Amino acid sequence: MSPETFVVYTEYLIAGMLAAHFAYSLGFLIIAGHMIIEYEKMVFLKPEKWSHKITNTFVFLLVGTGYFIYKRLLKYNWFLRKPYFAFYLAGRGILSIIIFYIFSFLLHLFFSV
Repeated sequence: MSPETFVVYTEYLIAGMLAAHFAYSLGFLIIAGHMIIEYEKMVFLKPEKWSHKITNTFVFLLVGTGYFIYKRLLKYNWFLRKPYFAFYLAGRGILSIIIFYIFSFLLHLFFSV
């Protein structure tokens, strides 16, 4: 595999992960109650076994921090929770773009592509 191909595929992987995190968080903004139930079905809430901890880590890497941020916002009423989470999503989207360009720059610098 050439360095150019590796850099391109790595950029696709990074962009895909950041997009998946953003899309899952966007789902929390739209249908929060259902998303919380589905997330809690996917993870072990108090893992004791090593395999459960690996499963939780994989799920967290796949869906990101939207669940945890939304759970923290549950102390606010619905009319405040939605705009707060929308501001979080806007910031996260901007931060995702910045992170992508930083990783892309580092990959191009490291592989001289």
